[in-house]
Amino acid sequence: MNFLLDNNLPPPWAASIAACSAGKFDPGHVQECIHLQKKFPKATADVEWLTVLGEERSWVVISGDAFKKKNGAERKVIRQYGLSVFVLQPSWSTYEYWNKYSQFIKWWPRIVEQANTVESTALLVPWKISGRFKQI
Repeated sequence: MNFLLDNNLPPPWAASIAACSAGKFDPGHVQECIHLQKKFPKATADVEWLTVLGEERSWVVISGDAFKKKNGAERKVIRQYGLSVFVLQPSWSTYEYWNKYSQFIKWWPRIVEQANTVESTALLVPWKISGRFKQI
């Protein structure tokens, strides 16, 4: 399973998750974790990069954006290709960088487990680690 963090999340998060995940999960669970800018130019439209990931299969998107713009075009692509998407709920944006990152690290094993359990899903990730994913 490949994970891509979009432009709403800091590039160093993907690099550190990749480094920390190496060898820590069963083979095939985390093959790659990259930031969008490693695979696409920064200004690439959401619909374009989502389509490429959808055609390649085996990608899970982690986002700080609920893909609500452009008349739902992003959501149509996500559904069309059966992409799994985890979106950080809006309250994440109210926290400082290091608090956000440490909370994301706490959520990471649950995100990986859920991504490997369900073939296609769009879930909201709450701030509280005691919370549950919510379908979006």
